[in-house]
Amino acid sequence: MSVVDEVHLADVGDIRHAAAVRGAPISTMSFGDGFVFDGSWGRVTPANLTPDASVISYYDEHLFVDTLRTGRVVARSLNQIMPWHVYLNMTDDDLKAIFGYLKMLPPVRHHVDNSLPPTFCPLDQTLHGAGDSNQESSEGGRVAAR
Repeated sequence: MSVVDEVHLADVGDIRHAAAVRGAPISTMSFGDGFVFDGSWGRVTPANLTPDASVISYYDEHLFVDTLRTGRVVARSLNQIMPWHVYLNMTDDDLKAIFGYLKMLPPVRHHVDNSLPPTFCPLDQTLHGAGDSNQESSEGGRVAAR
């Protein structure tokens, strides 16, 4: 499968959430998220899907495919806002291609953890779990502190 096909699958799967500050996308945080969803499911910020070590780096190809097939990460259910059911009819090869594409993205240091209470994040200017563990560098770039 080509990189163009992998990008198309990522777009079809609607996993390209651009973090935004006051509605303006932060291009350097593509797939690093920070977009907050509020609803009956609670307040949820999607995971940073880039290959940075500060995020879901423990995912391997098998866990990624299994998570999108079952809506569960081992013993934990994904929040209902995650449209994992959209991926049910994709082939394993399609899901592996999406995983491969995500691993090729530039790493974004942006810590998001919905198991922690929401705190202010200076990178995306929202409240989300582990928001206060992120900071802007003195050069104006975006980095996660811890």
